[in-house]
Amino acid sequence: AHFRHNFSISFNFLPLDTFFPRSIMFRRAFKRTVRLGTLGVCTYGGVKVTHMWINDDLDDIKYGVTRHLYRVAKKADDERKRVIVLGSGWGALSFVRKLDPEEFQVTVVSPRPFFFYTPLLVGSTTGVVSPGAIIEPIRDNAPDCEFLRVACRDVDLENRRVFCDGDVSLDYDHLVVAVGAQPNTFGIPGVEKHGKFLKEIEHGRAVRKDMLDMIEKADVANAAGQIDKVKQLLSFVVVGGGPTGVEFCGELSDFIQQDLKRRYPKIAEHFKVTLVEALPGLLSMFHKSVGGYVQDHLVNQGVDVKLNAMVKEVTEESVQLKTKEGVESFPYGMLVWVAGVGMRPFTRSLSEKIGKEKGQTDRRGLLVDECLRVKGTRPGEVFAIGDCAVSGKPPTAQVAYQQGKYLGRMFRLGQKHLIGDTQAPGFEYCHQGTMAYIGQGEAATEIDPNAFIKLGRSSVTDHMWWRSLYGETDQLRVMGPAGFAIWRSTYFSKLFSGRNRWSVASDWMRTSMYGRPASSSAQGTAVA
Repeated sequence: AHFRHNFSISFNFLPLDTFFPRSIMFRRAFKRTVRLGTLGVCTYGGVKVTHMWINDDLDDIKYGVTRHLYRVAKKADDERKRVIVLGSGWGALSFVRKLDPEEFQVTVVSPRPFFFYTPLLVGSTTGVVSPGAIIEPIRDNAPDCEFLRVACRDVDLENRRVFCDGDVSLDYDHLVVAVGAQPNTFGIPGVEKHGKFLKEIEHGRAVRKDMLDMIEKADVANAAGQIDKVKQLLSFVVVGGGPTGVEFCGELSDFIQQDLKRRYPKIAEHFKVTLVEALPGLLSMFHKSVGGYVQDHLVNQGVDVKLNAMVKEVTEESVQLKTKEGVESFPYGMLVWVAGVGMRPFTRSLSEKIGKEKGQTDRRGLLVDECLRVKGTRPGEVFAIGDCAVSGKPPTAQVAYQQGKYLGRMFRLGQKHLIGDTQAPGFEYCHQGTMAYIGQGEAATEIDPNAFIKLGRSSVTDHMWWRSLYGETDQLRVMGPAGFAIWRSTYFSKLFSGRNRWSVASDWMRTSMYGRPASSSAQGTAVA
């Protein structure tokens, strides 16, 4: 009895956790789960906000709150306006993603059912990234819009109606033309027939397939003892010394030096890359010193750079150049033409329909006013953005992206009165910089300090801002591996979706670990 009494006393003073260890485990697991969940939510929110800040989308947070206040004051009988968007590129998608689906009935019309990330197109030609990694379906990226995969062929401006292939006609209240541009051959004989372009995703696929086929043919010709044929097939000519031409030469040189020479040792010595530019320097949109640096870098990689050289004619197996020394002709296996862009037939047709007497006098595209309204049309009805618009800004993805955002904000609640207002604030382009990959893990970058440095943050930023204002710090130029880090991180942050970022990151990792694949499924089994 004495033992039972002492045990009961001891039992009363022992904590319950001694006899119920599961409760301890449960509490610890619950606390850890709460901590991890809170950390995950904060991390996700921080990444989301940072991504919105980088891509100039922080106004979406404010609009998500204020639009409900606007909607309270809105008349109940107001109907959604019909917005037709022609195109599926940078300008079109950035515009559509800013629209409120409860205010507008949006229809995107384009023969291309996806948006593709143009800065990484060159990398898809050598297998650094797969083509599927840099595209995003329109129906996934803009789920609140209706999408029709057809090409628009005509517009009735008087009755506000567009006519598309397949006998499709659509009425609109507002029309946004964002059809982009097409490669410009400048009427040089043979370019259209024998040259390869690098403007669309199908161009990248075709360049990769034909390039790999050329290499296989050269290997067979070498086995047959046809050395002249080998040299001709392995001669790659790139026409255009802008960012696309320079990047393609850099990527192709990497592919040859790091992968192809190892896999094709018998023909390794015959690979040749030639860059042709009509101007006296490369990358004319950069500072002159950058062009000189890039030229020296490409030459060190084995690229033959020909400046002040104009293509006169292209045949099936040779290209004719006009230089200071005269006219020269040399054989080639593949010619990639990236020397400029021009109007698409639809853009030209619409410009001619409006007429020169109403202001459409430019042969490069549709002339627009400061608010991106097409000149010669009724105010607030027809807009043009991107490469098809002549706004005084360069035809780049950066311009089209900002134009789409500007126009989308104009269409939001509280701002819609500006759509047709001739006194509305015009589009202001903020040039954030220019970048180009140049091979061997290096890039040339020029960053505009005014795009990031603001007055009032600190004495250091104030000093830098005023220096840049007076031309003492026009551009911040970063070259080499540091420039490459900026190039990659910037383009990665601009990818539209998590799926794209995952796919591109995994492709980059695969390439760094295993190299670039020297064959493509597009080659198939047929031998030409």
